[in-house]
Amino acid sequence: MIQINCDIGEKGPLHEGDRKLMEFVHIANLACDGHAGDWESVEAFRALAAQRGVGVSAHLSYPDKANFGRASMAMPEADLLAALDAQLALLPGVKLVKFHGALYNDAWRDARLAESLAGWLMRAGISGVLAPADSELAAAARRLGITVLREAFADRRYAWDEEGGRLRLASRAEADAAISGVEEALAQAEEIRRGRVNVSGDPARPDWREIKADTVCIHSDSPIALELAAALRAALDAAEKAAAAAGVRGNIRLVKSGFCGTAGLPVYGRQHLAVTPGGAMDCFSLRRGNLMLGNPEGSQALEIVGPPEIEILTPGRFVLTGAKLEAFLRRGAGEPAAVEHSRVYEAEAGDRLTFGEKRYGLYTYFCFRGRAGGGRAPEEAVPFSAVNGWADPQGRIRVLPGPEYGSLKDPEQFFFTQWHTTFKMDKMGMRLAGEPGLKCDLGNMVSAAVADGTVQLTPDGPIVLLRHRQTTGGYPRIFNVISADIDLLGQYGPNQQIHFVQVTLEEAVEAARQKEKALGHA
Repeated sequence: MIQINCDIGEKGPLHEGDRKLMEFVHIANLACDGHAGDWESVEAFRALAAQRGVGVSAHLSYPDKANFGRASMAMPEADLLAALDAQLALLPGVKLVKFHGALYNDAWRDARLAESLAGWLMRAGISGVLAPADSELAAAARRLGITVLREAFADRRYAWDEEGGRLRLASRAEADAAISGVEEALAQAEEIRRGRVNVSGDPARPDWREIKADTVCIHSDSPIALELAAALRAALDAAEKAAAAAGVRGNIRLVKSGFCGTAGLPVYGRQHLAVTPGGAMDCFSLRRGNLMLGNPEGSQALEIVGPPEIEILTPGRFVLTGAKLEAFLRRGAGEPAAVEHSRVYEAEAGDRLTFGEKRYGLYTYFCFRGRAGGGRAPEEAVPFSAVNGWADPQGRIRVLPGPEYGSLKDPEQFFFTQWHTTFKMDKMGMRLAGEPGLKCDLGNMVSAAVADGTVQLTPDGPIVLLRHRQTTGGYPRIFNVISADIDLLGQYGPNQQIHFVQVTLEEAVEAARQKEKALGHA
């Protein structure tokens, strides 16, 4: 869960607003006599934090109370680090630091300063730092093994630094740099929780940029600080309660194991470490099932290939999506009742779910939400056909040319061939068979990055890579399945005919947009 941090102690040890804020925050950043604060305020709020179970970080800055630490200072490195040593001495034993104002912003983009500060943190025995995810300071700290709590701001507007290719806070010299409305700040915090922030300054014409955050800051000197902190804490607590009720872990027991396992969404961004994204084979079905229940869309579901027998341990609701399996719900000594696919059902502790024949597809998803978490009530079934308008009307898998497309001697042959899947398939990929074979004029190639849906041409024919693929490959990457169709690939079983069609990048983007829109009607 995202935590709230707040800059505390900038107005003295008895400031009533700061003391009330301590009821709602997870981390208090205590000003340590650089831009504000002093020994007395640090001691008072450290004691209050201990009473309230609030974490503490040292809030350090350029030694510049006259400008509240908001002006960059050209200081010799030794003098700056000595000033930081003096400030840190007010909080002996603290393990978490946040830099303030101009020093925070300078370390966001200045790699040399960031390296100096990260080295100082390590020598000072600091194990964690609050910093923007895309900052130079975060990168330098990670290289030294210092934990980075990725920070974002609920009450400040963001802009995009074109030159640096990263986010920045809107300058305080701009009239609307601070967000003055509680609802707008709450809305920004919610978007941050979803992983994006608007840098256009115009809610009607947003320019969304990716942002990653473990903690959201509220400035204590903001006029809306107390109201915002109370509302945001309530929203985060409610989300945490709902998340605890969501998913299958701890809520079901497998009486018969079948062939299944828990699955969530893929985790990208680690390919450079040779870590595959993994995740559910049909993310659309997993997300759809969770959204039908009111769960966070990535909540853990049961991904079923061979039918298990499920005992439900917690009163709640469930839905089956993805591949269609006959299913039956038994309550107590009663007769089993048929369960309709893509429909939300109420369940009680002790109910058992059994399965029969598979009608179509490969992976079925059992999604669950405990009744204590709220969520949507049971309603009419929403079949896949009602939300699959984004798919190709002729059932073809759409592709774009790959990096080695130019090596194919007859690219059109790929679309005329009657391909079928083979039994050589798993979560990493599927081998295709068909005549006549494809040919290319590229010999050995250096292994290069691959992606979900990469079509590699091997001497034995094409392989289409799936969610659990490797991260590099040494065969020509002749095509790539568009992102919208990766989930459709995951539902192909062995010995099924499969047809492909080439589309434009614009068509691929539009299909992805339509697919996301369809989830809103799941």
